[in-house]
Amino acid sequence: MKTLNQISEIFWKKIKFIMVFTLSVCLIYIVITKFIFKVPITDNQELLESIKQHETLLEDQQMHIQKIKDIREQIKNMDFQIHQVQTEDDIKRAIFQIRSIYKDNKMNSKYLFSIQSSNLLQMYFDTREQHSSLQKNKEIILNNLNECKANI
Repeated sequence: MKTLNQISEIFWKKIKFIMVFTLSVCLIYIVITKFIFKVPITDNQELLESIKQHETLLEDQQMHIQKIKDIREQIKNMDFQIHQVQTEDDIKRAIFQIRSIYKDNKMNSKYLFSIQSSNLLQMYFDTREQHSSLQKNKEIILNNLNECKANI
């Protein structure tokens, strides 16, 4: 059997080993982080400013998205069979205001969404107008056809 002295000696040897190992690991870690792998130190102000700009951009986009949806609904609900000059002018003015967002922000590419959305709204307006015109012309042609059939 082992004596109490031997057990105590083994125990203290293990404790010394653990302490020396821990100290050596800490020293190696400090040497590696200080001299071998440099941890970059950056100025966060620039990053925070960029994040703030993007957040304001997203808020602007959300606000303008609602305007764009309203304009689209106006175009969708508009009856092109009736000549509505004031309503058409209001819609075209709203589309132009959406387009001018890009110019108001010094033609920053982040605001390019305004040009794209105004172009889409303009195309939607034009196609709805052309569609209405085609339907009206189709009705006229069908009426003329029916008159010709009746006369024959």
